[in-house]
Amino acid sequence: MQIFLGLVFNPDDSILLSPEESKHCVKVLRKKAGDIIHIIDGKGNLFEAKLIETDPAACKAIIVSKKQIAPTKNYRLHIAISPTKNPDRIEWMLEKCTEMGVDEFSFFVCKRTEKPTVKLERLQKIAESAVKQSIQGIIPVINNVVSFKEFISLHKNTGEKKYIAHCIDETKTELKNILVPSKNIILVGPEGDFTEDEIKLALENNYSALSLGETRLRTETAGLFAAAAFKII
Repeated sequence: MQIFLGLVFNPDDSILLSPEESKHCVKVLRKKAGDIIHIIDGKGNLFEAKLIETDPAACKAIIVSKKQIAPTKNYRLHIAISPTKNPDRIEWMLEKCTEMGVDEFSFFVCKRTEKPTVKLERLQKIAESAVKQSIQGIIPVINNVVSFKEFISLHKNTGEKKYIAHCIDETKTELKNILVPSKNIILVGPEGDFTEDEIKLALENNYSALSLGETRLRTETAGLFAAAAFKII
């Protein structure tokens, strides 16, 4: 089933597609007026709609039926991660984690972060494509890069259970022991890991040290591992 992402949902039950989606609909898939297409709104709803205008810059369709397709979950997962030197790795992780239903992504810069930027618009498009491909229904929130200290400050009183996954030997909570219905933030550090001062800052702000197993994982693998683990609860 080909899925489109709606751009504008009007009170008269009409939906406009974005220029990019419209071009794909008309020029690539050769859809015509009267054809039935399927559209998501990124908020958990799937619409069956009939095309009434096939402008390659702005297709318009009328809603025929609507159903909710957002998966039923008893947890919320926010992965906050340091950008990797190779942006392809973060893009790959975000795509796969989106398919698994991660709710929110944030990016922060640590002392050992090698590339302190992300291409936010590209990440948004990757997430939208992953949602359409997996028929998840809900597009995750993707936040721009902030400093590690600022991220900690922004999430002081959010009511989430907060964890920092790092490689320094100390007593840590096992990942399997936090897989319960709850709202969670998991911090994943840069390729050189968090510094001791960064770990201390997180612990002082009610984060718990988290173990992702005995093997040392790459940054993007750690994020994906956490997403996959929560998927089973």
